[in-house]
Amino acid sequence: MNIIIAFRQQFFSKFYLFIPISIIALACLGSAAVYFITMKGNSPFNFFQTVVCEAGAMSYLAVLLGQFKKEILFKELVFAFLIETILLSFNLAF
Repeated sequence: MNIIIAFRQQFFSKFYLFIPISIIALACLGSAAVYFITMKGNSPFNFFQTVVCEAGAMSYLAVLLGQFKKEILFKELVFAFLIETILLSFNLAF
């Protein structure tokens, strides 16, 4: 929990520097997740995983472009990273 608090303080103190970094990192993580999802074929379950992966990334971008408060943007960033990481680890493990 201390890691999230430290990252939150860093995110708020250098907000404008973290915006491009977070977009690039989320895009790289999401593209890796989608790559490993599509390697397993085109089943309906894989299509659902791809939709969830893209919805997570696009939700962060929507909150960013909607100019929401920094607290909401940070929560959405953590949520998007969590979704992308879970999908990537699930597809790497199984």
